Amino acid sequence: MEILYHLVDDQYPFQGVKRVRDSCRAVVFNSEGKIALTHLYKKTDAFGGRNYYELPGGGRKEGETTLEAAIREMREELGVEVELIDEIGIVHDFYNLIEQENYSYYYLFKVTTYTSQHLEEREAGLIDRIDWLAVDEAIALIEAYDGDGVGLLVKRRELPILKAAKLMLLKK
Repeated sequence: MEILYHLVDDQYPFQGVKRVRDSCRAVVFNSEGKIALTHLYKKTDAFGGRNYYELPGGGRKEGETTLEAAIREMREELGVEVELIDEIGIVHDFYNLIEQENYSYYYLFKVTTYTSQHLEEREAGLIDRIDWLAVDEAIALIEAYDGDGVGLLVKRRELPILKAAKLMLLKK
């Protein structure tokens, strides 16, 4: 998979990198052509307050491929089984506050079956809801975020991926 973007964290001072994390995320569309966004809300944590949207996904576990991790994350966070449509690409970025370098692997999936959501404890404390939206609505929602901190970093990571996925969907 190709690295599409290298992003810099200008929200927090750089203190070095202690951890490199592979995360696996996806643009997932259902039979109505709507895509899933997770709404993160938490009054406070290491990043302060959270109140923004991001694409579903999470960290790759030991022994998993990035594709296997992405499929597992969709099952856990969205409660869906998915079929791979295409690879979107990789975003390379940093979370300076927690001294972390990130490689986010993005996939384009379609929902094949609805099951039940199985959030891990950390996710359950962050994800407050899942919204299914038209692609243009999802792009507008991410574009409208006007905060700073980690929410702005997430916006910069997710927005180009959503726009790329929209073009991919139009070609399918």
